[in-house]
Amino acid sequence: MSVQFYIILNEHAGSGHAGTLWPQIKERLDAASVSYQLVVSEYPRHTLLLSEQFAKQLPDSPHQDWVVLAVGGDGTLHEAINGLTTIKRTHPIPVAYLPIGSGNDFARGAGLSLDWHQALNQIIHCTHVTNYDIGTYNETIKQERGVFTNNLGIGFDAAIISQANQSKAKIWLNKHHLGSLFYLASALSVYYNQTGFTLTVHVGNQRDMFPHAFLVTTTNHPYFGGGVGIAPGATIDDHQLHLVVIEKPNFFKLVWLALRLVFKRHLTSKAVHYYQASKVHLTVPAIEYGQLDGEEMGGRFFDVYVGVTQYPFWFDITL
Repeated sequence: MSVQFYIILNEHAGSGHAGTLWPQIKERLDAASVSYQLVVSEYPRHTLLLSEQFAKQLPDSPHQDWVVLAVGGDGTLHEAINGLTTIKRTHPIPVAYLPIGSGNDFARGAGLSLDWHQALNQIIHCTHVTNYDIGTYNETIKQERGVFTNNLGIGFDAAIISQANQSKAKIWLNKHHLGSLFYLASALSVYYNQTGFTLTVHVGNQRDMFPHAFLVTTTNHPYFGGGVGIAPGATIDDHQLHLVVIEKPNFFKLVWLALRLVFKRHLTSKAVHYYQASKVHLTVPAIEYGQLDGEEMGGRFFDVYVGVTQYPFWFDITL
């Protein structure tokens, strides 16, 4: 099947790395005689707007041959899919993703190469769509709904993202491949400043309350935070959400938990609670930070219903 690519380039992804690499990517596309149309995402949520406009102008037909290719990080992919799903289509437009961000967790979870040369091969030589799981959310207090490819987080990880995004040092450190040091410093700062909060988890007929929740992550695959295996057994096609709740530990237990996390042994710890379900309902009656695929949701109360659906992707991990 011959396809055309609607390429959305986020030049700012990976602290500007995507923009720097684009001439090389273009050379590869042209050498392979790939048919494409290029648009550039210039500001936050611009990718969402571009993909939404593209979806509106493309007929809802089973015979269209377009694929939206997001060139950037997990946030770029997040916006692209949310734009494509704003209006319900009988025949969704397939999406591809060239991972050139700072985290690239969806690529890890899906088996897409983190080397952009190989990932591009997996995209341009693909011959059919593959349906993978994506998460859905409906936050009733602010009446926001959408989808996510990686995870929805409340608490510790979201607060780290918020703090990191407010710092100019993050860009410099990412450019010098030292971003992990900055996130570690942010994590220590957030740990000392964040108190435990009340969380209620509804799964089926089960209702659990945690008075000292600290990190709450509903994930679609194993990874968050740039390769941390928070849910080691999750896969991108198991049609399940994986919810990890960690209650606030003291500092020494936090270090011990972090070590167990490195070796993927954390789920057996007493401070860690793990759920697998196709639907989850979370309520937090206090103002806490939230994040979607590494994008800030801001500080807010939460009453959020999370589910799972499937979406067509255009890349072949066997190549």
